[in-house]
Amino acid sequence: MAGNNSSQREKHFNHKEKVFGQFFTPYDVAEFIVDFALRHVDNAVRGIDPACGDGVFLAAMLSKGLREVWGIDIDSEVLRYIPQWVKEKSKILIGDALVRSSLLGLRIPENYFDIAVGNPPFSAKYGRVADHRLKMYEIPKDRKSEAIENLFIERFIRLVRPGGIVGIIIPDGVLLSKTNEHVRRYILRYRVIAVISLPRGIFRSIVGTTSKTSILFVKKEPNNGEKAFFYEVKEHVREALEAYEKRQGYWETPSIEMLHPKLCLKPELEIQTEYPLKPLGELIIEMKSGRTEYGEKRKFVEKGIRYISAKVVMPYGLDFSRDEKFIEPNSPMDKKSAYVKPGDVLYVRVGVGCIGRAAVAIDEEDVGVADDWIYIIRVNDRQILPHYLAIYFYTQLANKQIEKMSRGVGTVTIPQSELRKLLVVIPPLEFQEEIRRKYVEMVKIQRSGDKGKAMKIFNELKNRVEIAIVSNHQ
Repeated sequence: MAGNNSSQREKHFNHKEKVFGQFFTPYDVAEFIVDFALRHVDNAVRGIDPACGDGVFLAAMLSKGLREVWGIDIDSEVLRYIPQWVKEKSKILIGDALVRSSLLGLRIPENYFDIAVGNPPFSAKYGRVADHRLKMYEIPKDRKSEAIENLFIERFIRLVRPGGIVGIIIPDGVLLSKTNEHVRRYILRYRVIAVISLPRGIFRSIVGTTSKTSILFVKKEPNNGEKAFFYEVKEHVREALEAYEKRQGYWETPSIEMLHPKLCLKPELEIQTEYPLKPLGELIIEMKSGRTEYGEKRKFVEKGIRYISAKVVMPYGLDFSRDEKFIEPNSPMDKKSAYVKPGDVLYVRVGVGCIGRAAVAIDEEDVGVADDWIYIIRVNDRQILPHYLAIYFYTQLANKQIEKMSRGVGTVTIPQSELRKLLVVIPPLEFQEEIRRKYVEMVKIQRSGDKGKAMKIFNELKNRVEIAIVSNHQ
């Protein structure tokens, strides 16, 4: 019988997850969130989960002794999967928890609960709200739409009383992406207690999710500039509680730019070298984005100005055999501000798997117009040669920094402002000149068609640079 129930549940939620963005939370995670929240509020008796799903947070709150527990969900069929004892001891409402007006929706008291905890939808097919509900919230002010998770953040905060605690699972993009700065600004009105990053694949989802998520804990009181606890869970969420009690992890002052554990890792503290060490921004004359057109204006011709897409940026140089296209001079695609000159470093700024690829335009054969996935970097060659920089981008030292600087969940990107902070080890120009000569040789071999040999040279160059850094890096 249990097998049949499990099968029915899977069939049911296989569809429902796609529509409502439901991902069901393991009990140990829910219990941890309730535990952590209760540590930061006195005499808690009332709790709510505004997106309660199968009731795991309700069960955790009841088990921890809360006497008045509310659950809300838009999907009436979840009632079938909430344990009977939880239904008997909780007040469970079916409806849209985002509708604040009691005339239009449910009567849910604000400024009432001691804790609000949960894992609201955030990756549903229709994950952006663009209707009358926007006017009920501050976060989407003057916006035509807003991600549903962002509205839930504000809703959770509104539901708790002054001094109450919010513990909410959200996608990392809320805490990292530039497009969500307005959300972080709202969050930072209040006191952030902790941000705990969860490993991928933690949720009991039939369809599965690889979204990277974190738990945000907020106390509903004015932000007083106190440091918050930041931690990345490796395996079990309980390790975060142990780290918190031992004052381990990271303790930093939250800000719009610093609201995620991976941003606490300071690359400069990991680098010790006898060579000069400077931020990339101090080594370049210019950094700018490529540009292109989409839709009807996106046209290519058989001959004209070379179009440089992210596809051609490879470790062994610009490989136009991968995507050879041309644009007509003076057409809308001919973006003068995106012209690439010999000596420019092209850096792919976006995309899982391709972010971080770099190559140098070594001569006139490589000039053209770069697309908008690319940063064009022009160096001060009195300090650093472009060929060395291109290889440096591939080193472990650079990759560790870039990983911490990248933003986004689905589409990963790195802002110019962050890339300028990349710490670059600067060996003597004599060494860099050797790299330059070998780099040019590598590109010419690649152009002749021997990509295997070119890739072998790239690996040799990368190893040479790594060894030069490691020999001066403890």
